[in-house]
Amino acid sequence: MTKRYDELIQKINQRTNPDSFTMKALFAEENVTSLLFENKKLKTAEVYVYVQKAMKGVAQEYTNNSKTAANQVEEHLKRSHSSEVHFERQGSVMTNTHILKDNDIDLVQITNKSKGVDHIGLKNTLANPNTLNSIEYKNLKKHSEDFSQYEGNQLTDLKNIRKKSEEVLASTYKEVDVEKVNSIYVQVSSPKRDVDVVTATYYKGVDYMKTNRDYRRGIQIYNKELHKLSNVDYPFWSIKRINERSILTNGRLKNMIRFIKNVKFDCDNIDNKGAIRSFHINAICFNIDVAKYQYAHFLELVTVINDELIRILIDKSYRDNIKSVDGTETIFEKDCDKKLQEIRFLQAEINQIIIDLNLLNKQLI
Repeated sequence: MTKRYDELIQKINQRTNPDSFTMKALFAEENVTSLLFENKKLKTAEVYVYVQKAMKGVAQEYTNNSKTAANQVEEHLKRSHSSEVHFERQGSVMTNTHILKDNDIDLVQITNKSKGVDHIGLKNTLANPNTLNSIEYKNLKKHSEDFSQYEGNQLTDLKNIRKKSEEVLASTYKEVDVEKVNSIYVQVSSPKRDVDVVTATYYKGVDYMKTNRDYRRGIQIYNKELHKLSNVDYPFWSIKRINERSILTNGRLKNMIRFIKNVKFDCDNIDNKGAIRSFHINAICFNIDVAKYQYAHFLELVTVINDELIRILIDKSYRDNIKSVDGTETIFEKDCDKKLQEIRFLQAEINQIIIDLNLLNKQLI
């Protein structure tokens, strides 16, 4: 075997469970009856243990403390902003697909004064009522009739919220970075966690206005340096889709996402802030046909992932149609060459794991 799985296991233990909490079992792995994985000696082999640990989530107690830290920051900001803002969460912690070094929880403070609205989409959709059911038409019509132009200045509002938040957090916590353009970094001391505070506005797209479902609302993040809003993102829809797909697959979708993140972090050829980020890993795994892995043993997921990465590398028409989890972006449209290079590195790492698993299995027969 070419990989030092003992070292990799140690790194994962330090990365995902630094406080040595008791870890829960990985979906139904102990109850699987596949003849391929019945050998008890295989379960103690280091490559087996590495794959198992790479797919498991961060200890729940650790994750709960991350959420507690975000709640503490929210309480400080609430006292300052009163009813001026509403708070949401986004990031991989909310889908339990994070690894400790990717412990991404954003506290999103959203102005209550104004919202972005897709006026053109609303007008065009109402102009074609045959494409709508009665509830959708009624909802869209009401949004159109209830709209009133905001008389304030949305960007100024967001600038003031951001400025006030910087002052509150800097006076409350020792470690605060207010120089980041899209967020304020805060290190909470007890429990010791990092929290990013994002300032944003809601965005009402057509899909939200059709349904009035909160999870279909978009957000636009305020950029302090440029004094402008980002493109629309739909983090709550992504969170819901990942969580629901993972329930359907008994956790297997999230196992694949975590596995790729851990392999990526352990790959010397890929910068952890490289072209392939959590956003892209989510999309790649979400795009895999559920039938290929819905009832698979967790070791079989490694081959499912490997096959998917190979197809992305060799089939341009296929990869060009892979979209973000929220369905709004084609993930290989930008920086495709850089992303493909990192996909090659990932695929090589995962392919070696498959080779090592197969070799071990032959030795134990």
